[in-house]
Amino acid sequence: KRPKWSKAQAEAEADQKSFCDKQMAKALSNRDGEKLKMEESGATMAKKKAEKEGLKRDVAELSEQIAELAKALNEATELRSEEKKENAQTLEETKAGKKAVEQAMKVLKGFYEGFLQYKPPKSDREGKTVEDRAPETSFSGKYKGKQDASKGIIGLLEVILSDFERTIDKVGEEEKEAEKKFDEFKKETDKSTKKKQGEKTKKETGIKEATTAITEAKDA
Repeated sequence: KRPKWSKAQAEAEADQKSFCDKQMAKALSNRDGEKLKMEESGATMAKKKAEKEGLKRDVAELSEQIAELAKALNEATELRSEEKKENAQTLEETKAGKKAVEQAMKVLKGFYEGFLQYKPPKSDREGKTVEDRAPETSFSGKYKGKQDASKGIIGLLEVILSDFERTIDKVGEEEKEAEKKFDEFKKETDKSTKKKQGEKTKKETGIKEATTAITEAKDA
């Protein structure tokens, strides 16, 4: 028969072994949990770092594109301003030329009409008319010469006036078309810039979130 102390000792040893086994199992479990946690944190950090780097590249690319759009718009604005100034000057000069030609035509027409309306006396003291004396005088030749001159000069002025009018119409249409194209370009550029700015802001927020996730994973 086993002594009572031996039985008690065996029970105590069994309890101690059970306690040790439980502690060992717990320690292994904790170790495995810590290891798993570290692995998960490492994976999270690696993933977020890669994500952050990708977002930083995207932000740099978008920043460059936005800068290029701004540069293109500034250049287009300067060119449009210069073109508008040149067209305005051309129109001003052309309108001034047109006005001068119109005034010249008015003066010349008045002069020639006054001259051509002149009627010499029907007869002189000898009873001869202008027609009778035409072969002997130069009046009829001067009269005809004045008619030809008036037609020639006024005709030339009419051609110049027509050129001025065409120039005014052409430059006016070109200015309207150029302004329309510039407005369309500006509208599209502003729209594209706004879109890229939105994308850039979103990616910058993503960088901040990735940085926070990396810090949290490191501290975990």
